[in-house]
Amino acid sequence: MPPEGDPAEPTPATTPRRRRTIAVVVGAVVVVAAVVLALVLTGRGDSSPSPDATTSTAQPSGGASGDATGGDASDEPTSSTPPAAGPDTPESPPVGLDGSPTVVDGVTVRVKSLTAVDGEAVLPGEVAGPAVRAELEMVNSSGAAVDLSTVVVNLAYGSGRTPANTFSTGTSSFPASVEAGATATGVYVFEVPADDRDDLRLTVDYAVDVPVVVFEGAAS
Repeated sequence: MPPEGDPAEPTPATTPRRRRTIAVVVGAVVVVAAVVLALVLTGRGDSSPSPDATTSTAQPSGGASGDATGGDASDEPTSSTPPAAGPDTPESPPVGLDGSPTVVDGVTVRVKSLTAVDGEAVLPGEVAGPAVRAELEMVNSSGAAVDLSTVVVNLAYGSGRTPANTFSTGTSSFPASVEAGATATGVYVFEVPADDRDDLRLTVDYAVDVPVVVFEGAAS
């Protein structure tokens, strides 16, 4: 029997059990570490974008057939509206107020009336005073509707051909089109000094590639 107070030395039977316990614990730790590592690697692999996702983000916003703005070629306007008249558009020889010149094939224009009136100021910049009211008619003798959306009517007065301002009140421009066999009417009220009403130049601009129709005369 060992002396009192000295630790008892392990017996041969207890030593193998301790070694087996340590081996089991170490093996369990290794297994847990392997499982954790496998989960981490699996998680990283799942975070990578799939080929489908990459393909979808590369598509333009308008789809495969659209343009860069997302539109589609089939959505482009197919309007036959003529180009608007401009300052370089040639002019036809002037005609009298009783004339009925041709604008385009099958379409003529005439001044139904050109009378002196008093202009009414409504919008900012307008000044009430002497004015001229021009009523025009566009006659379509062709077999199809004619676009009038670009028609511009102007008036100048005096020897210096001063451009006249247009009053909003009383003015009603030509409609967007005139049907075959029909007549369209446009009314325009211009600011013109009373002393210049006998020297007027009324122009009708149909489109940039069509000569401007010119009427000359005096208001009644």
